[in-house]
Amino acid sequence: MPQDVFLPNGKPTLRQGMLTRLMFEVLAEAAAPIKAGAAVKRIGARFDPTPHEASLNKTGVPRWETYVRWTSSWAKSIGWIDKGTGFWSLTDAGRAAADDYPGDALDTEIGARYAALRAAAKASAADAGPAPLMERALDALGPGSWTTYGDLAQLTGYANQGVGTAMKATAHEAAHRVLQSDGTLSPSFTWSTDRDDDPRAVLEEEGLEFDEDGHADLGSRLTVDDFRELLGVETPARAWLIRGSVNGVNLVPTWLRHDFCSLPAGQATQVTADMDRTALSALVEREYSDKSYAARSDKVTELDAFLNRMQIDDVIATVNDGECYLGRITGHPDIHPDADDRSNLRRSVTWVNAAEPVDYADLPKALTAKLSQQRTIVDLTSERRTLEGYFPTRSDDPAPTPAVPHLEGVSPATPELATANHVDQAWLQEVIDLLWDRRQLIFYGPPGTGKTYLARAIAHHLTDAQNVKLVQFHPSYSYEDFFEGYRPGAPTEDGRVSFTLTPGPFRRLVDVAREDPGTPYVLIIDEINRANLAKVFGELYFLLEYRDESVDLLYAAGDDSGFSLPDNVFLIGTMNTADRSIALVDAAMRRRFAFVHLHPAEPPTSGILRRWLSAEGKDAGIADLHDALNTRIEDPDFKIGPSYFMRPEVHRTPAGIERMWRTAILPLLEEHHYGEGLGVAAYYDLDTIRRTVRSGAVIAPGENEGTTPNHPTAPRKTENLPTETGDPSTPSS
Repeated sequence: MPQDVFLPNGKPTLRQGMLTRLMFEVLAEAAAPIKAGAAVKRIGARFDPTPHEASLNKTGVPRWETYVRWTSSWAKSIGWIDKGTGFWSLTDAGRAAADDYPGDALDTEIGARYAALRAAAKASAADAGPAPLMERALDALGPGSWTTYGDLAQLTGYANQGVGTAMKATAHEAAHRVLQSDGTLSPSFTWSTDRDDDPRAVLEEEGLEFDEDGHADLGSRLTVDDFRELLGVETPARAWLIRGSVNGVNLVPTWLRHDFCSLPAGQATQVTADMDRTALSALVEREYSDKSYAARSDKVTELDAFLNRMQIDDVIATVNDGECYLGRITGHPDIHPDADDRSNLRRSVTWVNAAEPVDYADLPKALTAKLSQQRTIVDLTSERRTLEGYFPTRSDDPAPTPAVPHLEGVSPATPELATANHVDQAWLQEVIDLLWDRRQLIFYGPPGTGKTYLARAIAHHLTDAQNVKLVQFHPSYSYEDFFEGYRPGAPTEDGRVSFTLTPGPFRRLVDVAREDPGTPYVLIIDEINRANLAKVFGELYFLLEYRDESVDLLYAAGDDSGFSLPDNVFLIGTMNTADRSIALVDAAMRRRFAFVHLHPAEPPTSGILRRWLSAEGKDAGIADLHDALNTRIEDPDFKIGPSYFMRPEVHRTPAGIERMWRTAILPLLEEHHYGEGLGVAAYYDLDTIRRTVRSGAVIAPGENEGTTPNHPTAPRKTENLPTETGDPSTPSS
């Protein structure tokens, strides 16, 4: 056995140039592409390792073999080796390189080109978008390995449901290696080509093992951190929540006194501080064999986070007795003897606010929603800047990291807004204050009272047009339409239909709002009472009232950290009381919305038409005509709103009023009086009402001008008409 080779600093090293040259020679001599394992075996037959090269790394693989596999990936990245479907071969460029770069120069050139590739990828990542990074990740996802939609989402910035869509767009050959968070195949997976193989059978042929319940081997999973290392993607500074309650014992006071945090090893008593995810997976599979796959997966994730993903200078947070303690990790993990097995795994921490913790109640709701998750370790990286904003500073410290923008208020009502909408500024301010306090409100009232118009006007006053979304509910509207659900995708080449988890308008709005917390986002729901609200909102009902909490979504993946509703999302609904469907709104929904009544007889609606006519220079007598019409309508929920009289076409020609009366108002009143035997056209005759307006003697209901075949008696209350007492449209408090 040859002697070890040492670096100038005295550390043993590998003969990297020799290994790379042998790999290229083996592949050049092969008559056809050869399996990865066979290639490594042929290299090993020609290579006499030093003691250091033959020693095993922490995953139990000889160091020389590990280097061969890594450098083969680098050579693949620069186009010198092809590794399709688990078989290795040299490309034409690789064969030319073997001749152009003799001896160790081949290895040196591979390293230089790969480094340049990584640097270019880092420089262009922000401009290139997630698609190229997704393709590079799938390129690195070789046979015998797998990853999850969540890992790729974290890597690329896609939403979880966007990963599947992006993969279909690229038609990548490794798409079948992307599994659900529990290691099972997605039920919506379809080949992008005309293949009809069983995806699991293909994965097993590639060397991936499954347990008896169909869960892939945890040790073969590539996580987001593995991809960042492979692809040279910079790992962002992180933040973590770690809980200190273990088997009923609160360890947080001990952590604060002795400057550390810890994790119990539990049944994994053989864990060591240098284990990577593969070794941890094997250990957990052995020691936790009596637990479910989900429990084993959670344990691997927990141990991997503490031992490998946490890094020095990461932010650490813990909660104790309603107070939040913050610090920075200052040391690598180590094993500490603990008779009670409560804190075997430890990391040193500098707790920065042990004497003056942050009151939990003072934390932003987006952060407390994350802190409320029931896991021992939670990734809080998305809230890192917020947490660092609570770090105490000294005058000689560098400036703290700027806090994440937070919505401190919304634009107040202005005279211009009031004038443009012909209502009082004080009323508008009351509505805006109510929306700020409750985050969701509903305008309700008869048709034509400006509910949707005012909702849109207020929304566009509060934020830019691109931050406002309007949807209209109807009886067949569902949770999948509103929030997210599986939708048919493009058919495959063999005609089969694929299904993709697709976000609805509310999910899309919330996802954008979460990334822009300093800006209001408004969803307008027109005719909100026409849908089955419990069916449409589902678990989101809870979040309307408790925005500082998170819930598991209907279609959430197992590794999702819960969904919360940001504080900068506002909902404005509209309800038409004429069809009585407001009575179907349950108490839970009534409690979660503030209700604002818009009625032709009440401000601000009662004055809108006169103000508009004055501003437009129109005949003010039309407002008297509107009042006279409503005097004849007894039921308050069927009185006619002013918007019918505010359309420009009504005033364009002398016949405009008559046309609107005949085609809009009379049909509405026909529906209202259906089955009563009333001659609606005669009783609500336009010319008759005009004469009464001119005479100043408005005919009240029940005081009609006489009974003729064309003008029957006035409408009266009947048993089948709802009375005003106990009107179901009156919202509960």
